Amino acid sequence: MNESKPLTIQLPQKDSDRLEAEAKRLNVPPEVLAVILLQLSLAKVNPSINALAALWRLGELTKDVPPVDPVELIRAGREDVEKRGML
Repeated sequence: MNESKPLTIQLPQKDSDRLEAEAKRLNVPPEVLAVILLQLSLAKVNPSINALAALWRLGELTKDVPPVDPVELIRAGREDVEKRGML
């Protein structure tokens, strides 16, 4: 048996009008067309592309951040700990 779950969405009036017009043109209820369009859209989603897009965005966000020398960062941290007498 094909189970379903109700979902209510708020569409801008323009999108709602377009959905209703296209559903009428295809002679299907707008709800059916919405499900079809959602299924087609989800079928096109490629998780690896989304991951690549996220990595690209991260690169864009950090492009102006100066490079960090991890060895120097650890050295400075150790010196700070030694100055505080924590070691």
